[in-house]
Amino acid sequence: MNTNVRYEFKLLTASYAKEFVEKKFTPGMDSGDWSMRDSETGLIYICPRPNASFDIRPDWRVIKAEHICVCDGEGNLVEDNGFLPTVELPMHLAIYKARPEVNAIVHSHPLYSSAFAVTGEDIPFLLAEQGLFLGGSTRCAEYGLVGSTDLGEKIVAALEGGRKAALLRNHGAVVLGKDLEEAFIVSDFLEHGAYVAYMAKQVGKPIELSMDNILDPGLEL
Repeated sequence: MNTNVRYEFKLLTASYAKEFVEKKFTPGMDSGDWSMRDSETGLIYICPRPNASFDIRPDWRVIKAEHICVCDGEGNLVEDNGFLPTVELPMHLAIYKARPEVNAIVHSHPLYSSAFAVTGEDIPFLLAEQGLFLGGSTRCAEYGLVGSTDLGEKIVAALEGGRKAALLRNHGAVVLGKDLEEAFIVSDFLEHGAYVAYMAKQVGKPIELSMDNILDPGLEL
């Protein structure tokens, strides 16, 4: 094993599987994935690509520390645990290279965010928390093939301007954080914003906000 690999980071990454499933960030099986980067070594801890070693059909609820893959910033595996990284590794790598302040990524398939993704629509900026936690509206990236470097490039473009979330057209969503805890929290805000936007469209014409019209200038955070 590479001496820089930290078992506690593999354990931490795997520990989010239950939350990922319970929050319905996946419709089931192995849809979606997440990763974290060690800011000291640059190593990336990421969900595996399911293989025949799983005792039951591929399902994130059975993920354990020993299933987590570890690779360097170029995607080279630094240990052999019998698994390959998720097919979306190129997307994770592209985001980490473009956003050095980011150390966690959640790629999810939640219901309302996916509804916007399949229409190619951005999620409009309607709630103050969307500005505070997501950076404003959530852009829908141009379509890219699953597992392609092209998809990674298109997601990076949709995340420009410091945004913490983007939609993958006809696919799902990506959320960024300084760590896994933040990335999962921001994922909640993304899906809540998508749900509110969807409902607002049924009620009437949503009223959009702007980043300079959220907080009182004299307010200290």
